[in-house]
Amino acid sequence: MTAQPGAAGQVAPGLRHPLVVRDGVRWTCKLSVSLPVNRHKPSVDVVFRSVSEKVGPNGLGLILTGMVKDGAQGLKDMLEAGVHAIPLA
Repeated sequence: MTAQPGAAGQVAPGLRHPLVVRDGVRWTCKLSVSLPVNRHKPSVDVVFRSVSEKVGPNGLGLILTGMVKDGAQGLKDMLEAGVHAIPLA
C-alpha cells in the first residue's frame, strides 16, 4: 500500500504488523509476520517504531484509544525521534 497525502490510515489484517518503509520517493506499508508485541499482532508499537526509525520528524503519531500498553512505548520512541505525536487516550 502506498501512503497518500490526506488519506486516512490503513487497517492492518490480523496476524501481521504494519511497517512504514521508503520505496524510492514514496512511503509504503509493508506487512511483517514477526512475533506479537505486547501480546498483540498487529501492534501499534511496531508501526510507531517504524515511523520513528524511517520517517522521523516528517511523521505524525496519534493514539485515539489503546489496548492496555500497546502504543505507549512506540509513541515515546516517536517523540524521541522528533516525530509529532498526539496522545489523546
